[in-house]
Amino acid sequence: MRTTLHNGLRLLTTHMPGMRSASIAFFFNVGSRYEPDAVSGVSHFIEHMLFKGSQQFPSAKAISEAIEGVGGNFNGSTGKELTSYTARVPGEYLPVVLRTMADMIRNPLFDPAEVEKERNVIIEELNSTQDDPQEWVNLLIDEAMWPELPLGRDDAGSVEIVSRLQHQQMLDYMTTYYRPNSLVLSVAGNIDHEQVIEQVKQLFGDWEPADHPHWNECLPPRDASPVRMIQKDTEQTNICLATLGTAYASQDYYPLLLINGILGDGMSSRLFQSIREEQSLAYDIGSYVNSYYETGSLVVSAGVDPSRAPDAIRAIIAELTRLCEEPVPADELERIKAYVRGGILLGLEGTQQMASWLGSQECLYNRVWDVDEVIAKVDAVTVEDIQRVARNCFAPEWRRLAIIGPDSPNRATQFKQLLTGA
Repeated sequence: MRTTLHNGLRLLTTHMPGMRSASIAFFFNVGSRYEPDAVSGVSHFIEHMLFKGSQQFPSAKAISEAIEGVGGNFNGSTGKELTSYTARVPGEYLPVVLRTMADMIRNPLFDPAEVEKERNVIIEELNSTQDDPQEWVNLLIDEAMWPELPLGRDDAGSVEIVSRLQHQQMLDYMTTYYRPNSLVLSVAGNIDHEQVIEQVKQLFGDWEPADHPHWNECLPPRDASPVRMIQKDTEQTNICLATLGTAYASQDYYPLLLINGILGDGMSSRLFQSIREEQSLAYDIGSYVNSYYETGSLVVSAGVDPSRAPDAIRAIIAELTRLCEEPVPADELERIKAYVRGGILLGLEGTQQMASWLGSQECLYNRVWDVDEVIAKVDAVTVEDIQRVARNCFAPEWRRLAIIGPDSPNRATQFKQLLTGA
């Protein structure tokens, strides 16, 4: 059930018979791509601060006890386009947790002392990324695809900017973007629709709406330097090879989703079978899709022996080229469709997954796709669609490479040559 309050807040309620739990997901239309460079990381900082105390629950401990004390768990997440706050709780305690989270969101304290403590925590979080080359290389590939653009930044910002973010800048940013007309609240599980609607009206009905600035278009440049390398004394060379992707509202989104399944999602994928099983070039190999409002990327990631990094890159390029040149066999396409369908259906069995699925769709598409509609879109993809999208997205001018390992950045020219497939 979809209800829109007079101030623009959108409420989605889903009754799931037989469930003993209820889940809440708050989605705000704001993330790191909305941020000016001077305050990059502020969305993530605000997300952290909302857990540090509110008017009715004046400390992080008080908030935790209010939710965990009734058997619930909760979390927050900042992405490039959305910021979310979620909780899962035994159904009978939903009103308690909803009231707690409403106070977190509407009445955070932003105590200056807590801001400084959390600043140190976030700086340590940023520093820890550089201790994990596998995580770091996934950030580096975004920089390669969207250099000097918001989509190429770490959602958490940088140590330099986070160190000097001011208390008032956070409050101003939150006042600008945290508005009821920017919020989708999704509740799923063992719930009563009317009771939830009534409580949400009581908690949020007096919140005034306001327009906020939009994001700027962030298309990847064709002429960007294709290789980013960081030399680090590691046992493995960590590789990310990216190509152009699609916007999630594009007609090519579902063909790309299936291409990702064919390439590197799962142990039956081509990359896993070829690069790990047949050639023994990598222990860890896979791919994933990033999709945003107007653009996207497909990323292949692998950890390989440094001496075999060129061979692994050649093997990845060979699989991309194969998808462009050879039609996917019909039986392979049907198998991948079944795999993707299964992932969608199995991913909606819990109350938290359902609340998040519905809330994120409403936030991004301004509508909720029925699961059967999504399955129909997957099933409608043809062999020709796969080849057409592969040719568009995998063209050599869109290939980007990020490498973290013992290789010297002086070898960037050699790796750039590998991207051409020559």
